[in-house]
Amino acid sequence: MIKRKSIVNIWGWFHISFILFICSYSAYHKSSSYYDAKENKVVARVSAAILKTVPVVFYGRMSGTGAGYGFFAPQIKSQGLILGDCDGQKISPNLKSFETMMRFNVMASRVTDYLITKDDGSPIMDSLLKTKFYNLVFKSIAVKTYNQNQCRQDTLFMSYNIVAFPTLQQYRGGQHDYRLLKIKEVRIVKQPE
Repeated sequence: MIKRKSIVNIWGWFHISFILFICSYSAYHKSSSYYDAKENKVVARVSAAILKTVPVVFYGRMSGTGAGYGFFAPQIKSQGLILGDCDGQKISPNLKSFETMMRFNVMASRVTDYLITKDDGSPIMDSLLKTKFYNLVFKSIAVKTYNQNQCRQDTLFMSYNIVAFPTLQQYRGGQHDYRLLKIKEVRIVKQPE
């Protein structure tokens, strides 16, 4: 029991340190770019070397802590909806537990971030492999949603959409409604039994 507590304590300190490092570098990087100031070469080189290593990138993506302050507050551009049509009814994934919802949100934000900024500079996987991975994740969600809703149709189209709000100029011009912007669509075909 003491060994398990020690492991949890070590992981807890690592996790908090990881968040502090990511957030500190993110704040430094954003403020440098905002004020058009050059970053310190040593800080930029060391941070880039650490942040682009395979374990750091994977841990950041899987824990949801690899996107600056995204761990504390969701990024607006990362919020997406998966929608489909089943027997004339609009459907979306049925998230039955808080944990499932959180995993879906982390996955959705990573997919959206990747679709908006395809080159994140990580050497882990090339672009083609990343695309195949995100297609597989999206198709697995679509199949699960198809089965959950007991769709009778043979073909299901599901799309991943982000909310597009009007610009300030459009809002002043009278366009007050948001719209869903389709980012990706997948087609699921039921196999004959």
